[in-house]
Amino acid sequence: MDTRPVVLQDDSENVDDIFEILVTSYSRATRPLVLDKDLTWRPATDAYATESEYVVQVDLAGMDPAGIEVLTDGETLTLRGTRSDIAPSGKKHYFKMEINVGPFARRLTIPVPVVAESATARYRNGFLYVTFSLGDRRDCDRRRIDVNGSE
Repeated sequence: MDTRPVVLQDDSENVDDIFEILVTSYSRATRPLVLDKDLTWRPATDAYATESEYVVQVDLAGMDPAGIEVLTDGETLTLRGTRSDIAPSGKKHYFKMEINVGPFARRLTIPVPVVAESATARYRNGFLYVTFSLGDRRDCDRRRIDVNGSE
C-alpha cells in the first residue's frame, strides 16, 4: 500500500468557477426541488401566544407572498417556498455569503390548542405572520392558508 501523501496542485480558480455554477444553478432552478433537509434552509421563526391568539412570525425578506405555501391541521404548521436570488447574474467573488436563497421549509408543532379554521397569514415588511385564535382543538383536515401581502 502506498502511504505517500497525495499532492494536489493549486486549482482554486476552477474551484471558484465550480462553486459559482453550483450556487447559481441551485438558486435559479427551474424545476421544483424535493424539499429534503439537505436541500432546504430554515428561516428564523418566533412563535408566541397572547391572551387570545397564537402567532408565528417568520423572517422571509424579499419574498413574493404568492410564493409562500402555508399549511395547517391545527396541530402542526408547515411553511415552504423558494426565495429567488435577485443578485445580478455573472461571475462574483463573495467576501460574505449569509443570505439564504433557494427552497426553504419549516414545520412547527403548535403547542397550544388553536382553532385551525381561524388561521390567517399575512406578509408585511419582510415577515410572514400566521395567526390562530386560541380555543378548543378539534380534528381538522390539513388545509392551505392563503397569504395576504401588503408591503
